[in-house]
Amino acid sequence: MKNVFLVSALALCTSVTSVAAEGFYAGAGVASINSEEDGFEVDTVNLIATVGYEVNQTFAVEGELGLTIQEDELEVDGVDAEASLNYAAIFAKASFPLSPDFSAHGRVGFVNAEAELSGEGETFTNEESAFAFGVGGEFAISSSAAIRADATFAEIEGSDVTVLAIGSIFRF
Repeated sequence: MKNVFLVSALALCTSVTSVAAEGFYAGAGVASINSEEDGFEVDTVNLIATVGYEVNQTFAVEGELGLTIQEDELEVDGVDAEASLNYAAIFAKASFPLSPDFSAHGRVGFVNAEAELSGEGETFTNEESAFAFGVGGEFAISSSAAIRADATFAEIEGSDVTVLAIGSIFRF
């Protein structure tokens, strides 16, 4: 009886683990970020990481983190400066399969961005949150890997922010 219980418990744990892992995905990529406000423009290149869970073929929830890997060098009031823009976001994503290998998606959510401007030994930092939305597409290269492209938009504290990203997604 003890062995039957042990085998049953082990089988239950294994099945729960496999069900819990279904739908999870993660990915990485690179993004070009443009922020523009009243003629003042900042362009950075960011490394992005995405994690998500597909509830079904149409709906997913995902988080994204973007860290600056190439700052923008610019001149502000005659001072040479460097600007960076890091962010964390959470989205609800709706996917629309267009073929067995390609799907389009739209996503809406919230982004928390931190802009930093440094020059002549001084640093100015501003952190704000805002609504964000985007569109994109995903091309499956296998049953567990895909190439993904996104365009995401937000208005953060009066700045129009555009994130153009390309990367890879891996399903578990």
